[in-house]
Amino acid sequence: MDEQTFWDLVDRYGPDPADADRLADELSDHGAADIRDFADHLARALHALDTPAHFRAVATSGESFLGVRCAAVAAGASAYRQVLSAPAALATFADRPGTQLLPVAERAFRTSTRGDWKHQTEVGMTTGSNIAAWSGAWLHPHMGTTTGEGSAPQDYMIALRHVALTIDADPAWRTWWRRSGLIACELGIVAEGKLDHLRPSADIRRCGERLRANFTCALPGDGADLPTRAAAEVRAMFEVIRQAMSMPGLPPTPPVPTLPPDVPEVPVTTKPLPELPAELEPQGYLTLAQIQEFFG
Repeated sequence: MDEQTFWDLVDRYGPDPADADRLADELSDHGAADIRDFADHLARALHALDTPAHFRAVATSGESFLGVRCAAVAAGASAYRQVLSAPAALATFADRPGTQLLPVAERAFRTSTRGDWKHQTEVGMTTGSNIAAWSGAWLHPHMGTTTGEGSAPQDYMIALRHVALTIDADPAWRTWWRRSGLIACELGIVAEGKLDHLRPSADIRRCGERLRANFTCALPGDGADLPTRAAAEVRAMFEVIRQAMSMPGLPPTPPVPTLPPDVPEVPVTTKPLPELPAELEPQGYLTLAQIQEFFG
């Protein structure tokens, strides 16, 4: 399936969520290769809209960035191309449906082949996947955890990273950061386990034209409002950075767009706390030297 056929299908059915069922039915009449191509064309269209300028256009809407991009695609080729060339136009799709496009290829494939959908698209669709577009970002979050329970606290990791990306795209914060005279901030955030965070650690150092700032943070309690908690935590980290660098006051924290429910996991560096002899108390926290070297 070529790109023109993809857009012909999208244009034929339009943005109404009810049309997604009919689109999936028609797509199921195609072969498996065409269905995979449809998924790849959709991913590429969404990937191309994953830029800081498009993110800023809808940052205050409270809507999912992926959902708004989906709505622009669902509106058809002409509307999509306008948004692609004029990022501010994406704001007009903030209250329109679009996520119904995401499962269309999988549904069509299952109907067509009676098999399981295992296709991985050629490019990512989540915020920050378009590395070329985001390479001009000044804030680069790196996520880590010391919890030795087999998996990282993904929900909180996702929330922390989402807050960092929101701050990175905010014009006021970009202006504030330029006063540092550095090109970027490598922000390492290490969520600690049950015994941890008794002695929070922070390491801030200049590495050439970048600032490397690694922080530990406590895990949220059960039932915590993760976006609110994450926003407060990241802001507190930047307050420490501000004081260390003698910079002016922080800008207001921008509104954090709502995350979709099916956000994929973020990469997390996991390291256990160092083992101590049995006669010593468990350390339960990262020392300054350990947080310095956590991300290598």
